[in-house]
Amino acid sequence: MGDIDVFAGIVGNDGHLGQDKNTIFIINSDVHFLKSKAIPMIHRITGKTVIPKPSISGFGKLKYKINVSSAILWRELNRKYNIPSGAKPISIQPPNLNFIEEKNSYLSGWIAGDGSVTIDRTRVKIEIWSKSSSMISWFREVLKENGIESKIFEERNKNEFILRIGKRSEVMKFYEKIEIPHPKKQNKLRSLLFTS
Repeated sequence: MGDIDVFAGIVGNDGHLGQDKNTIFIINSDVHFLKSKAIPMIHRITGKTVIPKPSISGFGKLKYKINVSSAILWRELNRKYNIPSGAKPISIQPPNLNFIEEKNSYLSGWIAGDGSVTIDRTRVKIEIWSKSSSMISWFREVLKENGIESKIFEERNKNEFILRIGKRSEVMKFYEKIEIPHPKKQNKLRSLLFTS
């Protein structure tokens, strides 16, 4: 699992690039995830140490923000991973990645940032969302390259697309091939697959 690919997935879904062409932001409600995974990743990539700061979202929910300054990393996230500066939900495009390992790492970072592992009645499922239909279609192709079946749904009320891995056999294939770099989500996936 490549740090930069995972990090790009996290930023692509749960962060943004500053207009200054230097600052990279990540906002997440799980401070443990930021401290145990995202911050060490930033340190390995940039050599910099950052601290999460509390931030209240527009819905009044407590989240934590981290930011790192690196013009080189900013450029790579913008050019190779197609993460635009500023607001990005619809304008973000799929990254320029050639190898399945890179694609899997980016996908795992996206799920770590804001994907979900849940149960529908008794069935375990994995879901990711985006306002960008091209991103959701790209993720479906990545899963297909891994031999994993998924479906796309449109949530019209929220103007959002949902990619769902809903069959237990397909979720098991995901578990065997791709690790979610978010301890709570990975542990929940393991627990739902092996204890239910």
